[in-house]
Amino acid sequence: MSQRAQAGPQPQDLLGQQAIKDLVREAYRNAVGAASRAAERLYSPGQLARLPRGAIEQALGVGNPVRAAGLQEGETVVDLGCGGGIDTILAAQEVAPQGRAIGLDMLPEMLEAAARHAREAGVANVEWVLGEIEAIPLPPASVDVALSNGVINLSPRKSRVFAEVYRILRPGGRMVVADVVMDEDLPADVMTSPAAWAGCLSGALAERVFVNKLQKAGFVEIERGEVLPFGVDECEQYPLFTPELIALMRRLIPPERQPSVARSVIFRARKPRA
Repeated sequence: MSQRAQAGPQPQDLLGQQAIKDLVREAYRNAVGAASRAAERLYSPGQLARLPRGAIEQALGVGNPVRAAGLQEGETVVDLGCGGGIDTILAAQEVAPQGRAIGLDMLPEMLEAAARHAREAGVANVEWVLGEIEAIPLPPASVDVALSNGVINLSPRKSRVFAEVYRILRPGGRMVVADVVMDEDLPADVMTSPAAWAGCLSGALAERVFVNKLQKAGFVEIERGEVLPFGVDECEQYPLFTPELIALMRRLIPPERQPSVARSVIFRARKPRA
């Protein structure tokens, strides 16, 4: 397969922007309450011990941005696409008692589940906001840290997302994001699958394109953190990938590539202080 020359398949090549949003909403709505093994691979035993079982089972991220963020007591943190609340709860615990964590999600069902998990964890310094990451309903320069975990790839307007994150960060604030990057295309039948969109594969950028978009948004001090393989076995841990898509991947993707069809990468970036 040839190396990607650009960002890979663009949303308009596969589905319209509204169609992408609709399928992502439906996939994540159906994932509410779905058990997942992802958390045990990504989070430390100490972190898992501080979480209710529901938050662990509903973890749909691809990395551990809280561990990479270096959160400090008193900071204000927003978790973009908070899902079942695992990263929001962990962040709230890190910045307590004076700090606060905000969980943002586009699905009321996810926010209800996240709020329930926070209550079960005994965490009170959290708030839940309904909204989309392309139009974050927070004031400019209102947060110290923006976290995201396997969410930006779901957006067909990634440059807009980065611009919005830049807007809400205070000068010197930082963004810590875990997401999937992919430098080589997968077979067309895989890339055009709605389940591949919901699972972050079809919307994945090449790593250099991801970094370039951060730079264009104005971010500085961009660093790559932990890198994990994201292969077919890892895909199978997520309820977003249907059995039909997993079978298709095992049939169409060469065996030597199946252990790492993509990579999960932590990116850290900062808004300039001045």
